[in-house]
Amino acid sequence: MVLDVETTVKNKGNVRTAGNFLVTIQLKVGDEETRVFTKETFSQCRPILDSASVIVGTNLKFDLAWIKRELDWEATTVWDLQIAEFLFSNQMWKYPDLDGMCEKYNIEKKLDIVKTEYWEKGIDTPDIPLDILSEYGKRDCDVTYKVFLQQVQQFQNERQGMFKLFRVHCNDLLVLLDMENNGIVYDTKSSVARAEELEEEMKKVEGSMYVYTKGIPINFDSPEQVSKLLYGGTITVTTKVPCGVFKTGQKVGQVKYKNLDTDYTLPRLIEPLKNTGKAKEGIFSTDESTLLSLKANKAGKYLISQLLRRSKLEKEVSTYLKGFPKLIDKYEWKPDMLYSTLNQCLVVTGRLSSAKPNQQNFSKEVKRFCISRFS
Repeated sequence: MVLDVETTVKNKGNVRTAGNFLVTIQLKVGDEETRVFTKETFSQCRPILDSASVIVGTNLKFDLAWIKRELDWEATTVWDLQIAEFLFSNQMWKYPDLDGMCEKYNIEKKLDIVKTEYWEKGIDTPDIPLDILSEYGKRDCDVTYKVFLQQVQQFQNERQGMFKLFRVHCNDLLVLLDMENNGIVYDTKSSVARAEELEEEMKKVEGSMYVYTKGIPINFDSPEQVSKLLYGGTITVTTKVPCGVFKTGQKVGQVKYKNLDTDYTLPRLIEPLKNTGKAKEGIFSTDESTLLSLKANKAGKYLISQLLRRSKLEKEVSTYLKGFPKLIDKYEWKPDMLYSTLNQCLVVTGRLSSAKPNQQNFSKEVKRFCISRFS
């Protein structure tokens, strides 16, 4: 049975975005005609889904997550076209798409009209005429079934040795879907409080480096200005200075300001490494590996250590401690919940990856605020 769904498009149809909802479900049993179900008939899908021996689709975690949310139904056996093509390509084709598969197998592609005439023009799925949306969904199911038949032939012939691995990946998909749905409980309040503590520490670290700036205000978030601090160069600082008052308009009587640019020249404190120059003349790399490789005197080593310390604190705050709460707000997830996406079709080695947020790369600091639901 081929499964496909159409949803509202906020945050790319994220199933855990509170305002999103399911618009249609498409089901195709074998080579039968595709059936389209709307909100009023969603309940009719359960017995049809229950009868399926295998659920077929592309990027099935998306569709199955919506079916779980709407119908509280879970698949037991799946066939994901995307995983099969990823394996066929020796993990070189990242996120294989249905149009690309159609081109590969000389199958008529899916319809473009919904994407080009509606979604790309800011029209959400519920506002698309149902006959057009239904035709779009039916075509998706039809070409999905045709690609499925082509993949079956490949596994029966030249790809026999890959079939067991493919089945393992499809079984893994169901486990990963469960993990995504469960999410991670995250203590947002404590995370923000800790971020504020580290921001105070960042200010102290910056203060310790001002002796090297000779009173010149440095933007430590600017790689170009950090380059000039280390390797020398001219920094332009823009300030606003009074230039009179407004004589007319809504600001009448208020002080008028103009921008004043002042150039400051910093001496070279450390010799840059060879071949670390950037496209802009006089600018050199300031990434972590470069800074750790620089040869410097005692004062220079201290400056480098403080730059690295500030960089670590800034990432901790912006990416994790304040970044995660912002991510929850952006995707309109449940309060104090993180929902990563676990990717099977991305890394050339075939290993699992994670994104938005990358839960495989949580720092020790942020792990303190991930709360277990198990005693």
